[in-house]
Amino acid sequence: MRDILGVVWRLVVLMVAAGLCLGLTNAVTVDRIAVQEEQTAQALRQAVLPGADGFEAMNISEGGVKEVYLASAASQPCGYVFEMLSSGFGGEISLTVGVQDGAVTGVRIASHSETPGLGANADSDSFLGQFAGKSGEIAVIKNAEPAEDEILAVTAATITSRAVTSAVNEALAYYRANLA
Repeated sequence: MRDILGVVWRLVVLMVAAGLCLGLTNAVTVDRIAVQEEQTAQALRQAVLPGADGFEAMNISEGGVKEVYLASAASQPCGYVFEMLSSGFGGEISLTVGVQDGAVTGVRIASHSETPGLGANADSDSFLGQFAGKSGEIAVIKNAEPAEDEILAVTAATITSRAVTSAVNEALAYYRANLA
């Protein structure tokens, strides 16, 4: 019985020490992680609306619209950046969409948990580049030459392609209904 209590006591001390170390590590790194996440988000905003030099949060959250930013260039409004959420095959997809004068200027995926080698290919420039210049309701097609309002799905990742397209369509619809 004494041996068991000794082992239990050692395990409790070890768990408390490990918990304290983890808590201390979190306290030391939480600010650095927040700064890094903001820098990454800022880089994504800049990538989808390259002409902008400032982004002001509008504190809008509705449906898949996580956040909207008013973009400015030389202190003049020049477009909007949407942070969007959509459900893909492997889970939630977080993406950033730039809109200027009612047309998509760029799309970047911030995070996803799609299948490597399949849905993860939606993060490629060849797929995301198809959205640039689109302004109407965008459809996903599989095996044809896309028309003006269509994009070609990523091979073997139709669900992911539709999820990204749905988020872009939602951003455009929000823009038309509330910001145009």
